[in-house]
Amino acid sequence: MGVAFFQGTPVRPMAPVICWFLCGSLLHVGCVGGPAPGRNAGSSPAAHRDVDSVETQNNDGTTSFAHHVRRTFPEQGWWCSEFEEWLSPERVDKGYTIVLPGIEGTSCHNISIARGLIDAGYPAAIEVRDWTTGHWPLWPYHLMALQRNKRQAQEIAAQIVEYQNRHPGRPVNLIGHSGGAAMAVLALEALPDDHPVTQVVLLAAALSPKYDLTTALTHTEKGIDNFHSWGDMGYLVVGTFALGTIDRKHTISAGASGFQIPDNLNELGRERYIHGLHQVSYRLSMLRSLNFGGHFSPANRKFVAEWVASRLDEMPRRE
Repeated sequence: MGVAFFQGTPVRPMAPVICWFLCGSLLHVGCVGGPAPGRNAGSSPAAHRDVDSVETQNNDGTTSFAHHVRRTFPEQGWWCSEFEEWLSPERVDKGYTIVLPGIEGTSCHNISIARGLIDAGYPAAIEVRDWTTGHWPLWPYHLMALQRNKRQAQEIAAQIVEYQNRHPGRPVNLIGHSGGAAMAVLALEALPDDHPVTQVVLLAAALSPKYDLTTALTHTEKGIDNFHSWGDMGYLVVGTFALGTIDRKHTISAGASGFQIPDNLNELGRERYIHGLHQVSYRLSMLRSLNFGGHFSPANRKFVAEWVASRLDEMPRRE
């Protein structure tokens, strides 16, 4: 009944919008902190956000498939000194995982995802790939600019193809949080049919529940895992009902309710959902991993280490 009320109400009051903006702003500001002890976080060149090429130049003069490496002040994430370590040649040779941030861009939340993978012993390269403008106060634009987001998804897909061409046979995974989970789906859709990724994990996806995932599922080898929670009321129920999802639907998000099979799918499409989409609903046992069911809980490093990393290739799987 609650779902029908939210989806069918024509009036979208401004109060939830204002509250969502204020809460989001405070949380994003709270992500900024000091550099790690003993490290100079500002020693590398500044990252370029919107570039024509997916290759950037490393300190040794070689090129990399990665979009950018360590950030410098005042960019979001300038205080994290591990970006280059996560893309070391030793890790690159074992596989590649792209972490896609939410609409705030690079922040403590998505850096926590990467650190959780490291804590779990994940051996491959990890990149926190900022698809936003890099300016967190523009988060409403990041949410609503669908055509720009699709162009960014094409650039992410180009990175994946570049890596696969250089390192054939290595596993490639995507992990997206919130708006980044929706971007992971858009990036899958932009991939060529002959360049599927290995696995995709969606955390609190800001995507409509009946979004057609058949193309995205076709471009994965092991499918899509969708972690969702009804406890995410502020962002993925009230928030996306008021401001919309990444795919521009004013509705409760799949990160709260889970995905539903679209009514118009044929039998083949339904089979892809049944065998390729793995829905992981919130459960009380997740409390031990500091996941309290809210929007940012599944991005905390303990939960990622204990629940998410095990779903990636080369790691023991936890059901």
